Amino acid sequence: MFRRLMKDTKGAVMAEFVIAIVPVLTTFFSFVQLSRVATARLVVKHSAIAGARAAAVMSNANDNLPDQPGGGQQGEITKAVKASMGPWFARSGGITSVNVAVKDSSSRARPNGQYEWVEVKVTALYACKVPMGFIACGGNTKKIEETFKMPHQGALYKM
Repeated sequence: MFRRLMKDTKGAVMAEFVIAIVPVLTTFFSFVQLSRVATARLVVKHSAIAGARAAAVMSNANDNLPDQPGGGQQGEITKAVKASMGPWFARSGGITSVNVAVKDSSSRARPNGQYEWVEVKVTALYACKVPMGFIACGGNTKKIEETFKMPHQGALYKM
């Protein structure tokens, strides 16, 4: 019986296929996951730029804009950041959590200080959802941080 079993080659191709397809699929899904992470990084970078543009116009943390409401307008800037992410920040999107930090260094006290930098730092968590993609992601989530700054667009009003 053992000799007959040694001569039987039925299923050998199937076994070889299973052995060969696992590394091929793992490599393929890892590349798909890496491309999605790279795209998510671009989306977060774009949202940091949009947030910096919003902060340059709306941030009034140092009372540079007398005709605007006081405060840093953190909520409005965060809304601009999330809106610029589009479908990536949705129930089915890959970005699950967003934290926005605004640093407004403009000041009415210094000459031309109203045009100092406004910096926005966006920290996002990307959910790695591709099968076997957690290998390329280094876990189930990937933290992405991007920072962008623009000059404050406040005007110097004489009162």
